[in-house]
Amino acid sequence: MPLTAPRVVDDAFYDELTIHTDDARGLVEVSGAHVPTVVIARSPDAPINRFVPIGSREPADLIMTVGEAVADLRPGKGKWTRGSYRVDLTADGKRYRFKPNSIATSQLIRDGKKVFEPSMDDEDGDFLVQWLVNRDDTEPADAAIGYALAVAFRTGAMSLFSMLLSGAEMAGPG
Repeated sequence: MPLTAPRVVDDAFYDELTIHTDDARGLVEVSGAHVPTVVIARSPDAPINRFVPIGSREPADLIMTVGEAVADLRPGKGKWTRGSYRVDLTADGKRYRFKPNSIATSQLIRDGKKVFEPSMDDEDGDFLVQWLVNRDDTEPADAAIGYALAVAFRTGAMSLFSMLLSGAEMAGPG
């Protein structure tokens, strides 16, 4: 989904969520009647990395709020390994990790428990979300955080082996 317009998604546990994005300002906001508002914003004077939807993976260039509280957001560098695309954060005393687990999907883990698995289509921004726990085992922030991270950093990543194999195929016979 291009970072340009509001979009409404219907979440299985938390009903309608509105996702506002602004590519030029580097802003993602997720809100809904049953979730805290989550905002991820890029600093206006930060250099823009065109390979990252929010425009940066540098912690100093990003600020995230969950409700009124500032979260400690620490994206990985996003280089050679799938694990380098992880995003760690602490919000309201809870530790979250958003990490790719396949070429198309990521997982949101809260305090060591896998809770949410989104996949987002890069072309039209459609979401496919699988909750990995029962509704009673979720928190409203889980949904807003998960969707915001999916939009800001996208879902999925190739493994190092897949990248090497893809590179070898592109090189062709010698």
